[in-house]
Amino acid sequence: MSQEIDDIDRFEREADRSDDEAGTEPDADLDLETPEADAAEQHVELLQHDDEPVTGRPAEDSEADPADAAEQRRVVDLDEDDYR
Repeated sequence: MSQEIDDIDRFEREADRSDDEAGTEPDADLDLETPEADAAEQHVELLQHDDEPVTGRPAEDSEADPADAAEQRRVVDLDEDDYR
């Protein structure tokens, strides 16, 4: 079980590192209709928000794939503007 927890932690660190690297690279695939200022504002919002893990369910009690368990522990805030 300890190996699974280590795998989950490693997966989360790699995902965070990928997010950080994505924020430093220029976006070559921006849509031509997307205003650059709007795209930059949206990227800043994403980069400043860190997911808070849910601690209610211990990972060692489950038999889930480590990547699935890590994804299930992520908390996504509801943005009312996106919900509509």
